[in-house]
Amino acid sequence: MRLIGLLLLLIALFLSLESVCSAAEFSADLLFAATFDNGFHPDYAQGNPQVLVHGAQLVSEGKSGGALSLQKGQYISLDPAGNFDIAEGTLMFWLKPDWLPDPAQSHTLLSMALGENGATRAYFVLSQGWWETSGGAGRIYFILDNQARMHASTPDFLTKKNLQDWHHIAITWTEGGVAQTRFINLYIDGDRVARTSVNWTPTWTPVYRPTSRLFIGSDQGAGSLATGRSLDGLLDELLIYNRPFTDEEIKQAYDKQGGDWAAVQAEKWTWLTSVIDHQEPNPPRDAEGRILETRALFDEGYAWTDPANIPVIVAKVKQAGFNAYMPCIWHGAGARWPSASEPVDPGLAGRFRSTDVDPLAELIRQMHAAGIEVHPWFTVAKREQMLHPEFADEGTPEGFFNVHLPAFREHITNVILEVVRNYDVDGINLDYVRTGGYCTSSYCQEDYSSRYGRNLLADVSRAEQTKQPVEQLLQWQDDAVAEIIKQVAVQARQMKPELIISVDGRPKIKADTPSPDGRNEVPWVDAGWVDVVYFMDYDQIPAWEYFDALRAEVKKPEAFVMLLGNYDRALDRSAVSRDGKLVADLVLYSQIKWPGNGVGLYLYSLLNEDQMKALRMRPFKEDALTDWRR
Repeated sequence: MRLIGLLLLLIALFLSLESVCSAAEFSADLLFAATFDNGFHPDYAQGNPQVLVHGAQLVSEGKSGGALSLQKGQYISLDPAGNFDIAEGTLMFWLKPDWLPDPAQSHTLLSMALGENGATRAYFVLSQGWWETSGGAGRIYFILDNQARMHASTPDFLTKKNLQDWHHIAITWTEGGVAQTRFINLYIDGDRVARTSVNWTPTWTPVYRPTSRLFIGSDQGAGSLATGRSLDGLLDELLIYNRPFTDEEIKQAYDKQGGDWAAVQAEKWTWLTSVIDHQEPNPPRDAEGRILETRALFDEGYAWTDPANIPVIVAKVKQAGFNAYMPCIWHGAGARWPSASEPVDPGLAGRFRSTDVDPLAELIRQMHAAGIEVHPWFTVAKREQMLHPEFADEGTPEGFFNVHLPAFREHITNVILEVVRNYDVDGINLDYVRTGGYCTSSYCQEDYSSRYGRNLLADVSRAEQTKQPVEQLLQWQDDAVAEIIKQVAVQARQMKPELIISVDGRPKIKADTPSPDGRNEVPWVDAGWVDVVYFMDYDQIPAWEYFDALRAEVKKPEAFVMLLGNYDRALDRSAVSRDGKLVADLVLYSQIKWPGNGVGLYLYSLLNEDQMKALRMRPFKEDALTDWRR
């Protein structure tokens, strides 16, 4: 009888682990597993298996068998020693939220205090919404260590149509080390939705060790910052491993635990496929039947400054199907052309001394011969290499020139006009048309006081603390930046009336909080100073709904073009070329949804053969002539 009883016990234990083993490759990497099918305590634990229960309940309606119910004030906790490794790992579980898709709601999924030598200094948190400061509403956050500034977040979770169904949540991390990368990843339903990585430096902040239990469903691990938030839902199949899983392993775990990766992906891309699978672009054509559509490619590098590279660049741009090329000729470090008035970018001084050829003039000549327009790109307020210290007095935002100085505004206008005057350009592109923050220099304080009779430092403090705009502060910022745009537009068009002026930005819809740094593109278009606004969004899923709303409320929707990206970020944060089909599909979507001033793509240096072939397969199957709508 004893033998039979022991056999039955082993069978029960095996069955309790079956969902874990089949779902997540039960192995020596596993530190902790709790299915909640047979109680609160884990089915497997390398450390202390005792789970402390505070009001939590077990229910039978789990993702697989039973589940943990955690409502207001209810949580469980476990000892991280042996069960959790802050150095690196993977933690995953299924979550059925009892939430409405309300950005104002906040819920704690996991929390744990971190520190050293018993002293708490930091915390580890997985949280829907944020409580420490304002501005985090509607996002799910994973914080490995707030003191090390290792955090990632996404708004994607609350946007799910079936929010109150079961969803798979996973986080992976590694603290890195000498010559290693520190990273964290956040996954929802098998899909990586947020990532942060930092390369090792001798001065980086270490990741602290746990000094409290790991709380499931409570923010107690945040110490004095805890506000009693709870999970408010069901949790099931909690698994913790001692190594970070790869993207593919997370996807496999999701599928094996009852998810449907293919269905989730189909839903994820419905916004795209529902358009491009059923519609085609319908651009205008000229009398000879040629497509009229601007196709702009942005180049932030300066390979073109070597005359030997120009034919290769021209051929690549032409072969890919673009007809407007935006080379960055001013990046805040000096001129990338042989300027008569400005110091040359330090990286190009030797190159310019070794040739008699003016590379910008030669670039324009060869591009025009190939039927491609050239629109030089200026990062207006960006400052690098300690250039022009007289325009960056103490209190100027780091990495920017002080746009409030009339002398700087006149200077940068003249820099741009020098190129318009001396070169056969088709247009100019203005980037970094913003203040970079609030200037607090002596000049800025005096200027603000003389204009509004108010204290600049007090208004800046109020704006930063309340996260609410101060009317006079916004106007002051807007006026300084707008003056540059206005003077460039008016004076450049006196020289070349047909010149196309474009800016790069992130225009706001009327219901949104105004930009605090003077970037206010819609009035520039309405005033006739700017012809095209490139809405910078390089994500795989751009903010298409926001962009729809923007174009629906502006007077000239054709002036607003989504500037798409053709790259993704690798684990070490380096940029890598995006899948060619996705790039082409995004361009095609833009052509169909947002006709007007064409399409834009960033970045030339990561345009590869795969992308070029995909572009030529459908969105750029035919060549096109530029078609600017002014």
